[in-house]
Amino acid sequence: MSHDLYREQLLDHYHNPANYGVLEPADVDIEMDNPTCGDRIHLTARLDSEGHIAAVMFEGQGCVVSMAAASMLTEALVGKAPEEVNRMGLEDVEEMMGGVKLSMGRVKCAMLSLNATKQGLRDAGKLA
Repeated sequence: MSHDLYREQLLDHYHNPANYGVLEPADVDIEMDNPTCGDRIHLTARLDSEGHIAAVMFEGQGCVVSMAAASMLTEALVGKAPEEVNRMGLEDVEEMMGGVKLSMGRVKCAMLSLNATKQGLRDAGKLA
């Protein structure tokens, strides 16, 4: 994917985020921030009877990378078991974002929503 197309995709997710809002009731409800750059996310998720993610939403504020990553992640998480989410890492996020290799300064931004999801699943007792 060309960098222009990648940039366009990120900006589209930033300006028109998927799954933006708050789920109520939610099995997972967590707020997390990245003090380095001020990104903040509030992530809520509902699990189905088998413990898989049935729905996930987020709200927050931050840079294009953190908000676009959160939007893309919420689309990718539906149907996943907590263990599958726990195995996800930077490579998965970079792949979701068009295969780009993020600079060290942007890794924390891109990983904020995934880290929040993992911590939220731990807090809800769904991950060890």
